[in-house]
Amino acid sequence: MLARLVFVVLFTFGLSAQSNKAVHAPSIQQGYRIAGILVNWVTGQPVAGASVAIAPTAQGTDREISRTVITGGDGRFAFAGLNRGKYSLMAAAHGFMLQYFERHGNYATAIVAGPDLDSEHLVFRLQPDASVEGQVNDENNDPVQNATVRLFQQSMEDGRQRTIPMNQGQADDQGQFRIGHLAPGTYYLAVSARPWYAQNNRATLRQKSNNPDADARSAQEAAALDVTYPLTFYPNSPDSAGASPIVLRPGERAPADVVMRAVPSLHLRIRTSNSGNAGGPGMVGFPRVSQRIFDGYLDSVFNAPESSVEPGVVDIAGLAPGHYVIEMPSSKGVNDKGANRGGYREVDLAGDIELNPNDSSGFASVGGSILFEGAQRVPKGLAMRLLNEETGENFGSEISDKGQFEFEGVKPGRYTVVLQSGGGYFLRKMSATGAKLAGRTLEIGSSSSSVHIAATVARGLAQVDGVAVRGGKPFSGAMIVLVPQDAANNSPLFRRDQSDSDGTFTLPNVVPGQYTVLALANGWDLEWGNPAVLQPYLKGGEAVQVTGEGKLQIEVRVQ
Repeated sequence: MLARLVFVVLFTFGLSAQSNKAVHAPSIQQGYRIAGILVNWVTGQPVAGASVAIAPTAQGTDREISRTVITGGDGRFAFAGLNRGKYSLMAAAHGFMLQYFERHGNYATAIVAGPDLDSEHLVFRLQPDASVEGQVNDENNDPVQNATVRLFQQSMEDGRQRTIPMNQGQADDQGQFRIGHLAPGTYYLAVSARPWYAQNNRATLRQKSNNPDADARSAQEAAALDVTYPLTFYPNSPDSAGASPIVLRPGERAPADVVMRAVPSLHLRIRTSNSGNAGGPGMVGFPRVSQRIFDGYLDSVFNAPESSVEPGVVDIAGLAPGHYVIEMPSSKGVNDKGANRGGYREVDLAGDIELNPNDSSGFASVGGSILFEGAQRVPKGLAMRLLNEETGENFGSEISDKGQFEFEGVKPGRYTVVLQSGGGYFLRKMSATGAKLAGRTLEIGSSSSSVHIAATVARGLAQVDGVAVRGGKPFSGAMIVLVPQDAANNSPLFRRDQSDSDGTFTLPNVVPGQYTVLALANGWDLEWGNPAVLQPYLKGGEAVQVTGEGKLQIEVRVQ
């Protein structure tokens, strides 16, 4: 069951649960029970004084009406007089953040109450909160005040292992920090800060006096203060390749002290026109400076706060040596004739550098048009998105009443094309000029300047319901994966779920096509979006042909 957040009013904490799964209509018969014991995942001891709640998962039910109980000293809980149906089961306590029963990321197992079903002997293993805490010092062992501390987590949410930003905190005036309420997993920690004594503005250095010796001394003193801290990864690496993983187990308090070392600040000067505009001379907004970290994630630079604007020049100060991606906005207003759409440049900074936007690679102009089958007019509220899973870039555009869309500032790369729709619409087919298109994957090359996407959109999403079985019996807690043909190029077509206590699952909003449904007992750590990883399991899956709207019922053997 996919858990989604809604507001639920409870006695001691706000719990949330929602599912888009279909269930049997409630029967007249009442009196079913959901009961069990809440235990500490680490120690196995009962958790007393915890709030345990249930919420019906059926569509159309009032999910704000839930039941809550408080566990006693024996950790037991019970809900009686229940209608037949599926219920989300959740709990929280002091030192235990809100958790769903048998959760795996955004998925959990719903409890099914009904005839011939055992819903009264549950063991709910609650994982205690983990945390990361530490000290940020400089090379002289003095505390670095007010540093920004960020956690990145290894995630499998999009089907491939990636390292993505997860949480952040701030060191206090003693350089100490703590980030709590963390789930188990593998994390990396990065710290951004600026030396308290740093003076990175060189504008005053260009004001010469009549005393060359005094000017030289002034320049030398200023250079000693023109320093910065590189983005530093735990424990003391200026490169994410040198970051040490922090493997958190339930309830663990992991130490993570970081040492930051000041380096001479580098300056990036960007030539602009002299026409003047809102973001600086001849520019619409300031340039964006980013670094590629981990698997290529494009991370905006946080430790270069001092930027100055002079006639014809934008000066970005406080940069450490390294590789940067510079995105430059247009050099004229967007309505000006001949407006420059802006561009980007990748540079290795080893010293001060001056860039001319005219020497940069231009962004690709990406747009398109959509034909809606069977519609008299373009539906309202639909949007197209381009997602770069490697860099984390996300571009969005509403679809106009003429069926057109356009993305701004798109660099070369591999993007997933997604239709955002709440009305049952799906991309039936697409073609592209100016870029390679395979399935829902658009590959924009370095020579691409203009890309046009032509798409046909129709209505008719289906739902695949089923039951996961092993040894002829329903299997609870299996990872269910709907795998499309040409899986490498159609990541938006994947669907996932977790089988509920009676083995049932639901895969909603399925686009017509040929699929294989897999049920994996221990698949939560697999790169399920990687076709090579799934290949050994596909023969044991269940083939499904989805032709249009409606529901399909299948049975899948658990592997």
